[in-house]
Amino acid sequence: MEELTWDDAFVRVEDYLRTHGVEPRERLLRLTLALIEEAREHHRSNPAVSPLETAMRLTEERVDRWFENLAGSVEAVPRARVAFFASGRTGLFLCDELPDDFVRSVRNAAIQAGPALEFQSLARREVDYGPMEDIARETWDRFSWAHVLKAFLFWLVVFVLSWGAYLRFFR
Repeated sequence: MEELTWDDAFVRVEDYLRTHGVEPRERLLRLTLALIEEAREHHRSNPAVSPLETAMRLTEERVDRWFENLAGSVEAVPRARVAFFASGRTGLFLCDELPDDFVRSVRNAAIQAGPALEFQSLARREVDYGPMEDIARETWDRFSWAHVLKAFLFWLVVFVLSWGAYLRFFR
């Protein structure tokens, strides 16, 4: 069962890295495997925490440290994140050695939010379908195969009568 949880952790870390634009696939897999191996070592010292939680915490800490190093200070990390994605050079993500021109461009980036920018919570909420949900539920509750069979037989009789009328008048 624990192997399944490590598989889940692997998939989650891989998806997280993919959202940061890690390419090519080989680099994505190598980076994911390295993070999972490091998470396994951390998990041995604290097995009470799930492998998924251990792996994601470790991954987030490593990403945060990388952005802090890229930004030069903790206060500039949000700006560095935006500048990193705006640069289009996502192939440098989590690289130990970064080109000086890239670091300089990220640290000197000026980002100004327009008036249309509005921060909202992305917390999951249930979708309210209103009366359509009630109508669908009532319809499904009343569904039975007898109705389907009756409709099929009705249309079969209509077809046979139509075919018979065709043969009688147009032959």
